[in-house]
Amino acid sequence: MLSGGGLLVCRPPAFSNDGRKLLVCTANTVSIYTVATALLVTELVGHKGQVTTVIVVPAPANECKCWTSSMDATLRLWDFNTATALCTLQVSRPVISMAIPGFLSCPIDHDKKQQLYAFLSFDWKGNYDGQLDDWGGRLKIYDVMKMKEVKGQLKLKYRQRLLVVSPSGNYIGVADRRVIHIWKSLDEEIVNVKEVKKIRLHHIKEFSTLAFHPSDTIVAGGDVTGRILIWRGVGEHSLFSANTDEQDESFSYHMERFDVRAKDDVMSRTTWHWHQSAVNFLSFSSDGAYLYSGAKEGVFVIWQMETGKRRYLPRLGGPLLFFTNSPEPSLFSISCADNKILFVNISTMTVERSIEGIKPPSSLQEKFRHLSCFSPAVDYKGGMLVLPAENHTVQFYDLYYDRAVSEVQVSQRNYIPAIETTVLVTLVALSGEASVMGTVEYKLPEEGVGCGYSLKFWAAESGSGKFSLSTVIDEPHSDAGVSDLTFHPWMNMAVSTSNGGNFKIWIESKSTSRSNEFGQGRGWRCQSVGSYKGKAMLCAAFSADGSLLAVGAGGLVTFWNPETNSLVSVIGDSLDSRSISSLSFVPRSEHHLVTISKGLNPCLSVWNLSTLSIWWSYQLPVEAIATDPDRPNFAVLVPLPVHVRDKLKTEKDAVIVLFTVEDPIPVAAWAVRKGVGGKVMFMQESALLHEEDINKSKQAENRLIFLNKDHEYVVFNSYSDDDDEAHLVPSERFSSMKDPGMSGYRTMFGNIPAQELNIDKSSHMANQNVIRAPTSHPWDSIFSGPSHVLPPLARVGAAFLESLLEKRSLQQF
Repeated sequence: MLSGGGLLVCRPPAFSNDGRKLLVCTANTVSIYTVATALLVTELVGHKGQVTTVIVVPAPANECKCWTSSMDATLRLWDFNTATALCTLQVSRPVISMAIPGFLSCPIDHDKKQQLYAFLSFDWKGNYDGQLDDWGGRLKIYDVMKMKEVKGQLKLKYRQRLLVVSPSGNYIGVADRRVIHIWKSLDEEIVNVKEVKKIRLHHIKEFSTLAFHPSDTIVAGGDVTGRILIWRGVGEHSLFSANTDEQDESFSYHMERFDVRAKDDVMSRTTWHWHQSAVNFLSFSSDGAYLYSGAKEGVFVIWQMETGKRRYLPRLGGPLLFFTNSPEPSLFSISCADNKILFVNISTMTVERSIEGIKPPSSLQEKFRHLSCFSPAVDYKGGMLVLPAENHTVQFYDLYYDRAVSEVQVSQRNYIPAIETTVLVTLVALSGEASVMGTVEYKLPEEGVGCGYSLKFWAAESGSGKFSLSTVIDEPHSDAGVSDLTFHPWMNMAVSTSNGGNFKIWIESKSTSRSNEFGQGRGWRCQSVGSYKGKAMLCAAFSADGSLLAVGAGGLVTFWNPETNSLVSVIGDSLDSRSISSLSFVPRSEHHLVTISKGLNPCLSVWNLSTLSIWWSYQLPVEAIATDPDRPNFAVLVPLPVHVRDKLKTEKDAVIVLFTVEDPIPVAAWAVRKGVGGKVMFMQESALLHEEDINKSKQAENRLIFLNKDHEYVVFNSYSDDDDEAHLVPSERFSSMKDPGMSGYRTMFGNIPAQELNIDKSSHMANQNVIRAPTSHPWDSIFSGPSHVLPPLARVGAAFLESLLEKRSLQQF
């Protein structure tokens, strides 16, 4: 069983001590990538709930340990070099965020036992000691060394807030509505939470993030309106006083302070404003001279602390969520909302490489769910998932290696994250050999005018993995929307359906007499149009041999000859108020058709085409259906009713059921999470496994794929009992753990600028097996760049000669 996908950017990542690996919270696991190649090397598997925090233990570069917190109410210590759990600490509730300031406030001494406390934030869900409480969160402290909870707790208004630790480890802060809470960490033993000193910073707007200066008593806070507030002299009276109560009485709040609210223990406050939306992250540079910020605009902003001047790194592709500093001063990572982590070189202000996951669905998907089903497509032989994304693109994603392969820009409109999108890619479909791709996009009305659909056909370029635009059809069904798009199994023919009451058959025209508007001698044209009594047509499917076309018309199924567009037969009840939303032929069963009806009494029906009658049926709601191309089987995704989930006490909200067309008794079933809004698909095993793996198996079978609404997927071996957790992550996914290290040229001058390449899957996989051995002579690579980008000899001569000399430390006598 394979699994993958999911969000890489739901929590901040963490760099290893040597800066060569990045630890990323991915659902219930921690994925570890190499910084040099951005490839996955291993995963930490063990948590039963979502991982919410990962903290690397400061230690020598050769030690690889980290703490993680999870929604399964546990803290775990890992050796991420061997991917093994060293210990587990059970806590009282699911952990929203964790901070361990002791790692930074004092050096790790393995020979001396030290006090180590973990600050944990919990979701209290409005109930504490049996009484309703408006305070939604709690902050508790756990003694990690003694593995016990410290007495007392602190209340928070917001539940989902991340704890922030100062670079020195002396302070912990959290943004809680219009207040920033700051606590001072203690080196001595803590008996009660009340012993921890704290101050508050107030604002008239809600805070969204905060950051601590690395060396000075300066705190930066960002609010939901895009403002950045800089407080100086924070806590110099409250946090540094031996007796907080005595300090409060002696501290004069009416002393001269600039732009400071009453009773805020700060000397001055400065306000900057550039962002148009809520500030998502703030972070100071290692020397404290600059402040970094990011928000929904997708622009990385660098503020100079002394002057307030700004520099920008624009067009990063999506809203910016998190910023993570690296042990290497010139490198850091930025997590973007389009499920991408960027590695940015601050000296050159360029993105060196990126880690890309499955792009999340459009934020407008639920709002415009009536337009179409927003279905993904599957390259059955290439092992790739094809999904529409919010930034007007279609993404090709390799399921086996769990990584993005390429993208196709569907719309030429500029995507601006800060502005609500005006174009939605609603449908994508591939032909049987993946030689042609069809997309449907919907343009939202602007000020009530200008809306409409566009149908586009794309031709695959041989051997490159790219698609070039072939034909554009604006308003393919006049003013009505496009509800479905499907291709003929072996001909260059496609059919689109519309809720306006008709369907159209499109064929490829290979005319060489004239070229189309894109300069090509071929294009797609409408061959015929069909309708049945004006009923809305929501879905269509070709038979396995392509000789029959089935189109759902209201509660009926109409059969057509695709060559002549003549009506062959009609089945169903014309008085049925239910509408057929999906249908599919069973390829290995010549006389069976599966339909899904939605309405007051949803129904799953299997039809016998020999008798034109229902063979068997179930009255139950079905989210999605998939047919096995090599067996007379099909799978359906069925949501579980709330009372069933409550009775079973399970978090799984749907069931995947596998049937044969001859028998209504299920062959197999799997309970899944986040099933509502999900999809099921079949894919050939040869596309998912290596050739040697198939030879070892008894029989090559098709795999069943489940994709949930959060774009997490699981690949089931639907005809084997060997689906255990041991096969969850194949070793072939992981890149080599060996790191060739940094060349002398890159150490001094950064990476050599490279042109952006379009990744071809076959060449990309082949190049991964080529491992370059590291050289023992650093000067071999110091001049390894192109001649037009190499610096002058006078600039590198001193550094080159210094690398040849052996440094010796002077001994004092």
